This record gives sequence, structure tokens and C-alpha cells, in this order.
Amino acid sequence: MSEQGLELFARDTEMLSDLEGMVRRVSEHVNHILRENLYEMKLDANGLKRLARQKKELRENLARCGVGDDLAKAYMLEFLQESLLKLFHFNERTIDEVFYFRDTGRKNPEYLFDRLLFLYKKKYGQEALRVLIEENGLLKGTKQVITQEDIFAVYERRRRTLSFVEKLELLTWKIYSSYKGLGIIDEIRDMNIDGVSGGVSGMPGDYRSVWMFYQGRSVHLEFLDFKSERELERVCRSICRFEQPGELSKARGYLVHEMADHSRVVVARPDFAESWMFFVRKLGAGGKRELTELFAQSGAEKVIELMQWLVKGCRVLGITGMQGCGKTTLLMALVESIPPEYTLRVLEMAFELHLRRWYPDRNIVTFRETPTIDGWEGLELQKKTDGAVSIIGEVASARVAAWMVESGQVGSLFTLFTHHAKTTRALVMSLRNSLLKEGSFSNERVATQQVVSVVNFDVHLHLDREGRRYIERITQIRELPERADGFETVDLIVYEDGSYKQKHRLDAQTRSQIQRWLSDEEREAFRAADI
Repeated sequence: MSEQGLELFARDTEMLSDLEGMVRRVSEHVNHILRENLYEMKLDANGLKRLARQKKELRENLARCGVGDDLAKAYMLEFLQESLLKLFHFNERTIDEVFYFRDTGRKNPEYLFDRLLFLYKKKYGQEALRVLIEENGLLKGTKQVITQEDIFAVYERRRRTLSFVEKLELLTWKIYSSYKGLGIIDEIRDMNIDGVSGGVSGMPGDYRSVWMFYQGRSVHLEFLDFKSERELERVCRSICRFEQPGELSKARGYLVHEMADHSRVVVARPDFAESWMFFVRKLGAGGKRELTELFAQSGAEKVIELMQWLVKGCRVLGITGMQGCGKTTLLMALVESIPPEYTLRVLEMAFELHLRRWYPDRNIVTFRETPTIDGWEGLELQKKTDGAVSIIGEVASARVAAWMVESGQVGSLFTLFTHHAKTTRALVMSLRNSLLKEGSFSNERVATQQVVSVVNFDVHLHLDREGRRYIERITQIRELPERADGFETVDLIVYEDGSYKQKHRLDAQTRSQIQRWLSDEEREAFRAADI
């Protein structure tokens, strides 16, 4: 190393000893670039225009990185990598003096995990975390935690020496994640998983509170530590800033928003919540799924066939089940069976389905609730938008439920919706109570009759402790005036002993109603179907 290089390195040694020092130096460098007066540099017109454009690009990408925008993140990583080389004059020897690589030998589980994920990502892209977990058996059986001992063991098996370029790439990402990224969850959030959350466990002063939603189950990443409330707050504020949804203040203690890649994000803060916390759900992280991909258990072809005929036959269908069981994913897949000439009108609390993304050639309009427009108003507006099929992302309020039931007889051809009911009877009772609560009816029996005349079928999903998702049952709701409650539930297909079994078939009246909406070719196929 030259004498000048040794002098520069000696000056920066203290700064290289911790993450905060390096982030602070990089931040100063970026701020200097953004504040620099180009007119004082005595450039010609072309040079002035070029630097002004670069300055604008930097400012725009700073605003868009860290919120799910892959292009902005890639730009910032490239910019920061060049900045690190310029600021710290790294070479193959001096880069090992940086805390990030020096502390690896002291077995810092966070740094070891970063290195492992980095190596897997180079080979598997966004599937890296899944392959890392599956290949090393980190979540066998019902295991719901990954410990630092797990990371140490995997690192010993999978470790390899990094090249200088790889070390520079890895260090650049670490600086980025603490500067404008999402800290310890930055790369995890980008993986093809169901979601990630933070600030949701531990005693006061304990910030080992990163959990991920992986293949239907919550997994505690016990080895990751935000280290301080300040860092957790920074991540919470950063993760919900896409398109500036508004201030997260004590007066407004939570936000429900989305990220640039359409992930749903919920952030809460004190005093409304007991601590700073965030929840990211990556609905459809792997893209739109076909029904045949979702259900591969024995007898699944019969379940898929029945659901397809119910949708083609314009039956009102409720998809029920616990959170995380796959209701939204199934709803997205069922749209494929809706005849292409039908227009779709969608209402959601936050944009989650993004049906135009998967069906760009269809007539689809989606509305969502806002602080000033509630779901009921959105549904009222849908009446005036020439919609044939109504899709409600989640029937979560009494007013939306009441509107859905009341309009079922006079509005759109049919409705698809999701609900958190545990049983079909509970679904009917919940919708009935919504009608009573909103004052649409005062008699329980009349309100129940209204519900069962509109809602025809319940597809109930289940998620077991090992993360397996399946349809527990498909149940028909039939009016039965002679009964005290006015209806009966009939299980058509149930999941028993690892396979789907048909218990009952569609009755003649229902088959006739379905055939009304089928083409001649479809009608022949339906008559031959054994469902």
C-alpha cells in the first residue's frame, strides 16, 4: 500500500470499527452531493445538464428505495458500492479490517446469516431463504424458531471464502440496509415468503422480535436483533413511506398501506400499541397460482372441478378460514374460472389482489377503503360502474356485510368474498347479525332467510400446525323453511385422512340454476360431471 493509502486507511480505521460510523460517513457523502451547487463548478452546459440529471436520479432513488422498489434498491447499491471504494480506498487486505468481516470470526449470528443468505441468493435468487431452510432442515416438524445455534451449525457446513468483490457487495448491502434500507429484515422481506413482522415479541428492552410468515406458519428468527428502539422505529417509519400515505403520529397510531411491490404493510406505534411494530404480508409472493398448484392432495381434482362449476354457474361463494390459510390466494385463482365477458368490480381494505396485474385483458376495477371513504360507500359506487361480478376482499364490517347480502338479490350476477368464520353456521349467523345491527331487519328469522337466499356455498380452508393448507370442506347452504333456523348445511366434499371425499352431490335445483349460466358446450360437460 502506498504511503498515502496507509495514511488514509489509518484515518478511517476508527470509522471502520462499527456500522454506525460507516453509515454516518456515507450519509455525509450523499448529503454533500445533493447540496452541492453545480453552478459553482464552472461546467459547460452539457456537463451541468449531466450532473443535474445524476443528482435528480439519486434523489428519486433515495425516496423510492427501501419500500419494495427493486430498481431503486439496485441503483442505490451500485451507487453506494462506488462511494465505499472512493471513501475508504478498500483493497483485498483492508476490507478484512472492517467490523463486518472481522467480527465474523467472533461468531456474530446476524453477520453469519447475512453471508449465508448472500451465497444462496447468488444461486437461487428470491428463493434463497426457502432453499436455505429446506436444504438444512431448519424447520422440521412443528419447529417454529430458528436459533443462533442453528445459524452457527449451517455456517460451518456451508461456509466458503468470499472474493474481494463479493465482500464489497455484501458490505455495500449492509451499509445500505442501515442507511436507507430496512435493517436486519431488508433481504428477508425481498424473499419469496408470506410475510415478515417485527416488534411483536420480547420484554421491554429486548429487540429480538423478528418473525416471518413462512408456508403458513409464524417462525421466530431469534438470532436477529434490532438492538434498540430507535432502529426499530426507523424501520417502521421507512417501511410505510411508499407514496407518502401520511404521518404516523401519536394521534394517528397506525397505518395500513402497501409497498411498491404490492405487499401489504401495517405499522403501529405507541401509545396506540405497546411498542413500535410492523407487519408485511406478501400476498401472491410467488405470482398467481393455478388451482391445480394450490391443492395436490388425493382427490383434489374433484374439489377443483366443483369450485370451477360453482363460479361458472354464478353461485355466491364465501371463502372462510383463519388468517394465513390461503383465502386471498384461492380467491385470486378462482377468477380464472369467471367467464371472460363478465366485468369484475373489487372492494378491498387495502390493495391485495391486484387482479389487473394477473388478468390485464379483463375489465376490472378495484376500489379500497380510505380514511374518508368506507367500504359501504365503495360498494354503493360499484353499482354505477357496470359490474357483473362483485369481489369483496374481506367482509370485515357489519355495514359491508349487510350491503353484500342486500345487494345479492338485485345487484351483480354473483359475489365472491372472504370471511373469517370458523363454520358455515357461524358464517350465516355473522351475516344475519350484520343485517340486524345495521337495522335492515328487526326479525332474526327473516334476516336469516335473507342471508341463506343469497349466500349459496362456503369453501372453508384450514392451516395445520405444520403449515399445510387445504380445503377442509365445501358446504352448500340450503333454505329449509320448516326448520326452526330456516336452513340446513350440507357438506359436499370434506378432507378426511389425507384425501378429499365426496359426501353429497349437488341437488337438482342447484344443478338447474348453474346450467342457466353455462354455454352449450359447458352445459354438456356439466351434465356429465359427477359432482
